[in-house]
Amino acid sequence: MKHCIHYFSLSMKIIFVAIFLFSCETFENSTPSIVSSEGENFSLAPSVAPSGYKDVQFGLALQYDNGAVTDVAVDKYERVIEVHKSQTYNTLWYRTGNIRENTISWTGSKQYDNGKEPSVAMNDKAVVIEVHRTNNFFYPNDLYYHVGILNGSSVSWGSSRKYDTGSTPSVAVNNNNIAVEVHRGSGSSNRLYYRVGKVNSSNKTISWGSSVLYDTGESPSVAIDDNGLAIEVHDGSGTLYYRVGKVNEGSKRIDWGPSRAYTTGSLPSVSLTAGGMAVEVHKASSIDKLYSMAGKVNEGGRTIAFSASQYFDKGDNPSVAAKENYAIQTHDASELATGLWASSSLITDHANWMYNMMGTIGHKTLGEIVMPGSHDAGMYPTSLGQTQDHNLYQQLTGGVRYFDLRPGSDGNIHHGIITGPPVDEVLNDVRKYMAEGHQELVILKFSHYDEFNDNAYVELVNKIQNKLGSYLFRNENNARLGEISLSGFLKGGGKVLILCSGNYPINNAAEGIYTYRDWNNGDAYKGDLVVFDRYSNTTDYGTMRNDQLNKFNAYNGIAADGNTPSDMFLLSWTLTPITDVWSYSTEPNRVLSHEMKNIQANGSGKIPNILYVDYYQYARVTDACILMNERF
Repeated sequence: MKHCIHYFSLSMKIIFVAIFLFSCETFENSTPSIVSSEGENFSLAPSVAPSGYKDVQFGLALQYDNGAVTDVAVDKYERVIEVHKSQTYNTLWYRTGNIRENTISWTGSKQYDNGKEPSVAMNDKAVVIEVHRTNNFFYPNDLYYHVGILNGSSVSWGSSRKYDTGSTPSVAVNNNNIAVEVHRGSGSSNRLYYRVGKVNSSNKTISWGSSVLYDTGESPSVAIDDNGLAIEVHDGSGTLYYRVGKVNEGSKRIDWGPSRAYTTGSLPSVSLTAGGMAVEVHKASSIDKLYSMAGKVNEGGRTIAFSASQYFDKGDNPSVAAKENYAIQTHDASELATGLWASSSLITDHANWMYNMMGTIGHKTLGEIVMPGSHDAGMYPTSLGQTQDHNLYQQLTGGVRYFDLRPGSDGNIHHGIITGPPVDEVLNDVRKYMAEGHQELVILKFSHYDEFNDNAYVELVNKIQNKLGSYLFRNENNARLGEISLSGFLKGGGKVLILCSGNYPINNAAEGIYTYRDWNNGDAYKGDLVVFDRYSNTTDYGTMRNDQLNKFNAYNGIAADGNTPSDMFLLSWTLTPITDVWSYSTEPNRVLSHEMKNIQANGSGKIPNILYVDYYQYARVTDACILMNERF
């Protein structure tokens, strides 16, 4: 399709016949105009992935350097390379690292050139490509590339070579050494161009094809797989668009599908796994919030089935890289902070993690596996007393399996004097999740009853049985709950295990309802399930960390009475402010994965069984549990 601009030449004295000068450029496989958000039905849905769908949970990041305009790449061996510009000067730096249990071990930062707007790509053969814009005052739009070879923790870089002009370049490379680069045109142009090239790793050069106009917009990002499938994302004035295309190595051209709107925001970055999973990050349009999305690419239909945007941190200039099992993101600090920050995530089906691990954990008891726990799970719709920002259905699809619920006699969830959602709403969310057919064990623990009596308890039990009846676990063999394997709980499909504290479940026995006891209760022997649950009661992270790890190291699986088995250890990774739980939760949540990767079975052979957190997704707690289960 050609877009022609007509130029009219007029004289102040004599009117000449209008002369049409046509300045025409070709947009490969484009429609007459970029699809506007007004004509698209893309969804800005709640910030969770569809149930039963692979997604990412980047959570809160940790600082690894100072600088700006970061970009990152990763290979199948979980080696990482990152590039960035100095925070103060137009010098370019790189770092290498390795992913270990969802954390990144970085080496030192090394300067490799001068310039701005760097981008990096790496394949599984240790071939690294870097592109950037020059800082030359006289030629400010010149674009350069390097080819390098990763060797250990360093890159052996080739010469810096000019290949085009423009700004905000992005590059990708596959294992066939086919490189794809996209950039914005020079000056104030919002035209977007691509190039396809063949990398010669021996002499560290790239034989580029011609520069081809393919769209209009800003901040383009590109990815390619080994089959030549390419995806591109860019900002179109606050609406984000993607294209799916196929690379022709011979002609060095890309057969692009149409430009499709998929969400709103700015500064998008995209990566592509060999299995056709796209992982994307972007910044909100007007505030320093960062979001992630994941979706399966349909090559034939040239579409991506993206999940809804999921907020994960504050920051600027996000970048993402992904392989089959892991994704990593880096970003600049938000306006009120400094430095470069990074986090990683499993690419997995968080909604079905237990089922997908049954070969590893199915034969184990509750005291031999690790699961995510949600502290004050029902306190999500309030401002005061809020401890989560997902409802129970969202928490379930995010991987949480142990829920702390505190009902009141008024039929609502409570935290002290603060009222949360109706119990009916919570139970409906659980039923919705179970009705989807998930073969997972969900534990609902009811305690801290507010103004309760026997009548209120019986009413609660009736609601539970009416809404969850067919999903309730029934102990037909009367075995101790702590001695039943996970596969034993899940015979016949997914189950909900109901635990109630106090004497209500003893005095008002009901089918499918079990008695909970804390480790230190004097009558722990009355419990169908006994859990060590001792929070630290502090607002200081260091105090909490040491207290919880010391308690874990001393735990021997016996209740305080010295006789009763204690079935599970709950690691209470929470601080206890009077209010503003979010602000206090960020420090422990940022470091949870880093702490848990070093946890081993204690001297009594016990492991943490419940990782108990506020604002669960920002702690990447489901990923931590999956990785710990693999290790234990």
